[in-house]
Amino acid sequence: MSTDARPGLSSPDKLLWPQAGITKADLWDYYTAAADRLLAAAERRPLTLKRHPAGVERSGFFQKHLGTDAPDDLHRFTTWSHSSERDVDYLLAAGLPELQWAAQMAVVELHAWLSRTDRPDRPDTLLFDLDPSSDDQSVPQAAWWLRELLDELGLPPRVKTSGKRGLHVVVRIERRYSFADLRAFALAVARCLADRHPDHLTVEMRKADRRGRLLLDWSRHGPGQHAVAAWSPRATPTASVSVPVTWDEVGDDLDPSRITVSTALHRPDPWQHPAPAERIESARAQLAGWGYEAVDRSPRARTTT
Repeated sequence: MSTDARPGLSSPDKLLWPQAGITKADLWDYYTAAADRLLAAAERRPLTLKRHPAGVERSGFFQKHLGTDAPDDLHRFTTWSHSSERDVDYLLAAGLPELQWAAQMAVVELHAWLSRTDRPDRPDTLLFDLDPSSDDQSVPQAAWWLRELLDELGLPPRVKTSGKRGLHVVVRIERRYSFADLRAFALAVARCLADRHPDHLTVEMRKADRRGRLLLDWSRHGPGQHAVAAWSPRATPTASVSVPVTWDEVGDDLDPSRITVSTALHRPDPWQHPAPAERIESARAQLAGWGYEAVDRSPRARTTT
């Protein structure tokens, strides 16, 4: 594609992923080709941007506030930040211009809120991040155990790669619960599963308390917290992409590093049709009957498991 076909793109030959030979122009082309999938995943969700202007082999940084240098015509969501004590303008990917601007700014990862702008205090996604800390922890096995439990609770989950070594197991939720409600519920689910497989799984956020077990990360359910969006690239050596996968693909032979900017869009989209939104009252009562009350806790505190 000629430079004329990428208006506003400077330094198109800049290598962002040197090991994979992926340039800034390639990122622009990927965002353009993946626009339908990315825009569906990020629709009305404020985005936190991970930028690597010097390429992924050099340090990058997260950007929340767009700042005054961003074009005025970009869609954005403004909200007060208590930690920064100021208004923060988050990017909203409302169309192709936002994605192409992201490519120009060397945004190699798009991280989306679990809620949408019209009801930012009501999440619509229950998410468990299964991220191994060592090679002997089987993420696919943990994902299948989690699926079995969620199926028992009447909450059929979907799954995607994190784009790194982990998997994200997600359930679409009706927007009637607070973040505290959903975090408490996620912790109850995770505690139940960790007790079923105590030698392999833990809910403890502190690494020192995990004792070699895989973390069932239940903590993403908080205002302003985010997870990498489906179809977003990652800052990995291979230019891998976080992609939805079918449950049939979830096994020890699943290698997320091989699903890259160059290959991801050759795959069908298992999430093309939205899943129905679920309610958690019945599942919460079922967990309570098993001895797992939904009690909210700070991710910084030790749990009882």
